[in-house]
Amino acid sequence: MSGYTRLSAVIDTAVEDNRAAPVGMNRIAVEAQEVRQKTFSFREFYKNQVISDSAYSFGDQYLNASGHGERTVLVRRDPKACVDLFTSMISSVRKDDVIQFMLTLLSDLTEDMEFTAILVSHCGKDQLVKPLLNILFRNDNYSKFQASLVLARLTSCLDHTLHQDDLNQYLSWTISQLLVNNDYLMCVTRALMTFLKKECYREPFFDSNGVKPILDILDKKISFQLQYQLIFCIWNLSFEESVVEKMKDYPVAVVLCDVLRSTNREKVKRVILATFHNLLEKPSREVSGSYATEMIHFKAVPVINVMSKQTWQDADLQADVEYLSEKLNNSLQDLSSFDEYLAEVKTGRLEWSPVHRSDKFWRENVMRLNDNNYEVLGLLTTLLQESQNPVVIAVAAHDLGEYVRYYPRGKKVVDKLKAKELVMNLVNHKQPEVRIQALLSIQKMMVHNWEYLGKQLEKETS
Repeated sequence: MSGYTRLSAVIDTAVEDNRAAPVGMNRIAVEAQEVRQKTFSFREFYKNQVISDSAYSFGDQYLNASGHGERTVLVRRDPKACVDLFTSMISSVRKDDVIQFMLTLLSDLTEDMEFTAILVSHCGKDQLVKPLLNILFRNDNYSKFQASLVLARLTSCLDHTLHQDDLNQYLSWTISQLLVNNDYLMCVTRALMTFLKKECYREPFFDSNGVKPILDILDKKISFQLQYQLIFCIWNLSFEESVVEKMKDYPVAVVLCDVLRSTNREKVKRVILATFHNLLEKPSREVSGSYATEMIHFKAVPVINVMSKQTWQDADLQADVEYLSEKLNNSLQDLSSFDEYLAEVKTGRLEWSPVHRSDKFWRENVMRLNDNNYEVLGLLTTLLQESQNPVVIAVAAHDLGEYVRYYPRGKKVVDKLKAKELVMNLVNHKQPEVRIQALLSIQKMMVHNWEYLGKQLEKETS
């Protein structure tokens, strides 16, 4: 699955699973079925000169066709009339029920990429794109989410990129839907899967801050199908070397490791490992090593090692397992305790891993916390200010105390970074673990107050 040889098959699988999903996760499909059952006629729109003779004739035959075979013949025979019908109706009519019906027809038609390509080849430049973009900002939820799906299919077949304003509009709307609690999230991600199939849209999506909301959703308890579709979008992005380099600033590998350890779905594991393959293969050696360190620290290796002992029918999955097993196990041999510690701090997901309480680690590595203008200390200080996780705050406070304890000039450095004030403010934190670690850390920063703070600590512990 490292290449695009099976992309269409994968998307088809996703669509089939989506139809089988519970109603709560598949609202658009339920509503589409209701719309299809409504009685509809183009006669009124023909009389009012909304549509042409040829469009009316095509539409009337299309509605009365007995099945997919007859509709296929109609579209192939007169694609121009087909385009004319949809463009005229979607551009000119304002009634919600009419727009819903037309979009349902168009969505059904464009599920087949052959017909999408036929429509695009007979459209004027962006002839359908503009009216569909306008629908995104209607109040009717069903219409705008169907429009987003059709837009993604059309743009994937265009032989040119969207006009910059149109692209910005579509990206802005799509990302805004990922940021809210959305009943149509499955539809949004399906559209995004198709949209990111086209290489030219991957970097603009990333540069529009599209990755963070995907990771935020993956960090929640969601269905395996939604997990799959969101990770599929990240997999698309991971084919672009420039994106993979920049994506290092986000906890992509960390979040995917969490999902990998918790899922029992082969398709989810498959798309995660394919993404990992790209994260290690595409970027520079330094960035690749950084991703590898995160995968190791957040426990992807045990899962991959178990998978390597199995035989997989999917040749792409087998190849990904073998590649990752070799690559990560080799990296593990070269990985120092400080490399792992640095990766943990950079992700902002501190936990009580052994290095934090290892005297040997601090003796050997304390000077390295001064590197890059005190980068690690700055990150720990930021976590004290911004993290909502009491474990993260407690570990960060502990590490700042250990730095002062083992580095002779440590007190001056933490004063300069204003870290001491932040730790002192945590003495009254609502979580006992944070209070205790803050007191211990302050003891190391203010030795002359040792006796008083020691009594406070004893009182807190009791």
